[in-house]
Amino acid sequence: MRLPIAVGRKEALWFGVSGVLLAGLIYLADVDEFLSSIGHADPRLFAVAVVVGFSSLLVWALVWHRFFRRMAIDATASLTLRMFLTGHFLNSITPLGQFGGEPIMAYIVSDNTDTDYETTLACVISADIVNATPFFTFTLGGLLYLAVFGALQGLLVDIAVISVLIVLAGGLVAYLLWSKNGALGDTATRILDAIERRLGRAESLFQSLKERIYRVEDAFQEAGSDPRFLVTTAAVSHLAIIAQIVSLYFVFRSIGIEPEFVPLYLIVNLSVIATLSPTPGGSGTYEVAFSALVTLFYPVGLATALTAAVLFRLTTYWPGILVGYAALLT
Repeated sequence: MRLPIAVGRKEALWFGVSGVLLAGLIYLADVDEFLSSIGHADPRLFAVAVVVGFSSLLVWALVWHRFFRRMAIDATASLTLRMFLTGHFLNSITPLGQFGGEPIMAYIVSDNTDTDYETTLACVISADIVNATPFFTFTLGGLLYLAVFGALQGLLVDIAVISVLIVLAGGLVAYLLWSKNGALGDTATRILDAIERRLGRAESLFQSLKERIYRVEDAFQEAGSDPRFLVTTAAVSHLAIIAQIVSLYFVFRSIGIEPEFVPLYLIVNLSVIATLSPTPGGSGTYEVAFSALVTLFYPVGLATALTAAVLFRLTTYWPGILVGYAALLT
């Protein structure tokens, strides 16, 4: 398989936007103070943070493997890990990759396992839905905690609204994909029928497309047909967020911030909203949001908060890119 990677003008533009956002944040934080804060980080504690943070990727790969086994896709644990890391790499370097990387990832799986594309697409999207679930269950849990104690105000209210909307939309999509009511397939075929009538030709092409739609629909229904499997797999996926919380604990320890569970919990989960920006992997916008949350929960300067943001990304985001590129080469 050859999967060329080209960075065009649009991709370069978004990388540039990411760089400008991060550079502006460093400037506001004071460059000398930021570099000093980075230089004083304890390398041993930071190394522990890197190992723990990277383990979250292993958990997400395990979720993939569970779906592969359920759908009878012949893939060893090692192959699953390499395919997941390759897909993660492509998502991380592509603007808006988190919104549309699944078709490419499904192609990678199909090509490496000799499985039909419809099945691998259903597996990859279903696994990614389950892997995204913990971010929002944890986020809503944290926001509920703040609401109970009367601390839900300002920026946190906006985050709460966005989170609820995303959960509702994601829940609806998951239900339509996994349920047996056939609503999505019927809607898609009706659209194709309307286009076919308008064109008045290519009947065989449209028939082929409709057959593929129903095969994809059947694959999704099979992937989501066992509620117990979905619940247990989602429970496994929650371990990834716990790993990130522990990783941030060691990042804070490495730069002299006294970690407390509630702020750690909220910072990790609330900042994930910023990854939904158009920049690759949410770069730039994530560091801005993360730094703002750190200053919200801790009496530290912007330079220290930015240091925490950069170091945390070095435990969860950048290692995945490096290892993912190596996986792509295999």
